[in-house]
Amino acid sequence: MPPVSPDLDSGGPAARADHPAHRAWSLLVERIQRTLQDRSVPAGRAVVLVPYAQLMDAGRRAWARAHPNGFALRFESSRNWAASLRPFVPGPGDLSMDMARDSLMASALIDRVAPARADTALRAVMVNRLVEAARQLAPLAAAVPPEQRLAWAEPLRQSMAPGAQSLHWESLLATLALTWVSTSAYATDVLWSPLAQAGAHADLLVVLQGFQQDPLAAALAARWGDQALMLPLSEMGAGGSPAWQLHACGDAEDEAQRAAACVIAQVNSGRVPVALVANDRVLTRRVSAMLQGAGVVVRDETGWKLSTTHAAAQLMSLLRAADARASMDDVLDLLKQATTWPEAQVLQLEQLVREAGVSRWRAALQQARLAPALPEGLAALLEGLQAGRPLTSWLGDLGPALKACGLWASLEADPAGQQLMQALRLGEGAAMELAGVADAIAGAGASRGGARISLAAFTAWVRDVLEGASFMPRSTGEATVVVLPLAQLLGRAFAATVVPGCDEAHLSPSPEPPGEWTAAQRELLGLPSREVLAQAAASAWQATLALPQLDVLWRTQDRGEAVLPSAWVQALPAQPGEDPRVQRALTASPPPRPQPSAGDVLPESLSASAYQDLRDCPYRFFAMRQLRLIDAPELEAEPDQRDMGNWLHAVLRAFHEERADARPGREADRARLNQLADETAAAMGLNAGEGGAGFLPYQAVWPALREGYLDWLPGFEAGEGGPGPRFVQAEAALSARTGPWQLYGKLDRIDVQDSPEGPIPFVIDYKTESRIKTTERVKEPLEDTQLAFYAALLPDENLRAAYLSITDKRGDAARDTPTLLIEQPEVLMAREQLREGLAHDMARVAAGQPMPALGEGRVCDFCAARGLCRKDFWAVE
Repeated sequence: MPPVSPDLDSGGPAARADHPAHRAWSLLVERIQRTLQDRSVPAGRAVVLVPYAQLMDAGRRAWARAHPNGFALRFESSRNWAASLRPFVPGPGDLSMDMARDSLMASALIDRVAPARADTALRAVMVNRLVEAARQLAPLAAAVPPEQRLAWAEPLRQSMAPGAQSLHWESLLATLALTWVSTSAYATDVLWSPLAQAGAHADLLVVLQGFQQDPLAAALAARWGDQALMLPLSEMGAGGSPAWQLHACGDAEDEAQRAAACVIAQVNSGRVPVALVANDRVLTRRVSAMLQGAGVVVRDETGWKLSTTHAAAQLMSLLRAADARASMDDVLDLLKQATTWPEAQVLQLEQLVREAGVSRWRAALQQARLAPALPEGLAALLEGLQAGRPLTSWLGDLGPALKACGLWASLEADPAGQQLMQALRLGEGAAMELAGVADAIAGAGASRGGARISLAAFTAWVRDVLEGASFMPRSTGEATVVVLPLAQLLGRAFAATVVPGCDEAHLSPSPEPPGEWTAAQRELLGLPSREVLAQAAASAWQATLALPQLDVLWRTQDRGEAVLPSAWVQALPAQPGEDPRVQRALTASPPPRPQPSAGDVLPESLSASAYQDLRDCPYRFFAMRQLRLIDAPELEAEPDQRDMGNWLHAVLRAFHEERADARPGREADRARLNQLADETAAAMGLNAGEGGAGFLPYQAVWPALREGYLDWLPGFEAGEGGPGPRFVQAEAALSARTGPWQLYGKLDRIDVQDSPEGPIPFVIDYKTESRIKTTERVKEPLEDTQLAFYAALLPDENLRAAYLSITDKRGDAARDTPTLLIEQPEVLMAREQLREGLAHDMARVAAGQPMPALGEGRVCDFCAARGLCRKDFWAVE
């Protein structure tokens, strides 16, 4: 990306003298001036309505250029004109465009027609859709004089009355929205009053039309009659010498980088300000971040949802953590953003819960070993937010809770946080506004505004309010780059324009009409049809193509899927633009295979898996055992095969420890195994209520596992010529020494087999892996580390060792039963060889021998140290 170094001598403003916007304004000013002279109207007695507020300054500057002396025209938007005549305060039932207020009225309207008939989830959707529908109808209602709105709405309401059952809710919401907007007052209603009638403060009304007709402006022009003049701003100032450049990019990141580079190239050429069109909001935010990182001042006129800001994430972390079913991740997320509790304490708690595998906050409170690490006051704080209460009480209690966890100060220091507190009425006494609205609605018998709502309902309300509010980031100094919609390029003289997101998905020639309205309803109500929206979009695109210094960008792929440019882009003559990014030549320098040496960093003791790492790959042993670089386990991961194995181990341990040498019979064993399976799953948090549905497939195979085990157990305990091995111990933690090295391990099960020479220990290790993999383990005795290592932990001269393969189905061979004992017959020899090899290998490690990364075989496929050894980037040998 090129550095920002603007050319201050290039004369940016002079380069815009022939801009289409300047020509358009010159023609408009000339036409207005002739009209004023023809009608003998002073300039101070005329009002010019512009399509959007940003054009007010552009119009004033255009008039000042042509008439530097004398009275100036009044360039106003409809809302700005109305505000100058009379301040507006919405009533309790008015549509205020404020989600915090509007959601209360929407809920009240739904209660009138469907009291207690919709479930919570459906009601929340209905409230959101009702507010959305009402906001889409509001411009049409505001274009009707207040005294005529009821008459305007009545025939429309009858035409949209609920009919077919399949469309009952849709028709009901449409009718409610129409009723709401027809009874609501609007900030622009003053424009229908005597204060804004012809002759009161103005004798001429000039309406500038944009790409799409404004219902209110058109209605006012009709009311003013001969004293109004409508001029199409979009049809003036065409021509010029367009100079567009087309940039086909790779993926979204490549498009963002190239768009930022195009902007910086224009700035460096002195062409400022630069317009950055927001076709794709996600892409535009990425480009804006790059520009701000490069020191470019950006003013965003579109904003983004308040719910996507860091301030909103902080607030929602508190509400998620307060849920009675909150996960441990939810609470840790809150703790890492709060400032009340020391960071060291939070990290200690996180380490302990990951080691213990505690995934729920409720379970953590019951763990004695976690009690010392729990932040003081956190449990009481979260519990205090779990009981239901009225909305105003929620807002009154949320502020102190934010202060208690240290988030309040952070919100106050953040511009987005300040807007969040204003939107939610979290300031002192601010919630009384919503209390007044709720009380006024309830007083009319239309709502249960003071009803108690649950934490879940309050969280949903907060989310909806934040989704409905836009955050407009502030910029300091004169903006070099302005982010705006494509249609708002109209009438503005930008020295250069960059339009990313011109692909088929984000720049469609046929935009999707907003809302859930059918084509027939849109025609009946007067909402713009798809054809009207398409014509407006096409006009905006054609006006954009007339701009000087235009860069058009699109991506050719998105997440691996091919993406086509917009049909409008495909229709343009090919004028490929050069990539303004600075290309750097990089010399490939693949790293060699690492061969570290760490004789002074030795593990205190060795397990079977640790020694297996050394045999598989010395570098893996170095990274994971000497440096102890081990991934922290996920708290919210779905149960997997490992969890299933741990669960089965725990069930069989409890079963045999309780059963010992008793032989109660198959039916009793089956019943007890079933009971232990359920109890163990609950204790491990694997049931559907705790661990989600991920463990259900493993529970589904439990009957087959159980029956296979019960088929095998009697024959194992009976033996061929007498009593078989008998159970002694499960999960036996043992240690032993081989030379100077300490060995340790936890054996799944130790049985004892009586013999003429005395009792012989029988080591059994449970395996739930594939039968083939287990069988392969014992084929080469010297390659089987696990059983030989476990045998080395026992002092007995004679012993047996085997894997017990427990699966849920039979194999192809007749002897391949669901549960099969696979013994290692050469375990004694393998034990002696392992002791010698281990002592030799560890002596070399202690002596500082290199620990090379072998990079061979299946060991590398799932190695946690693969990214550290950089196997995929080694030089080709």
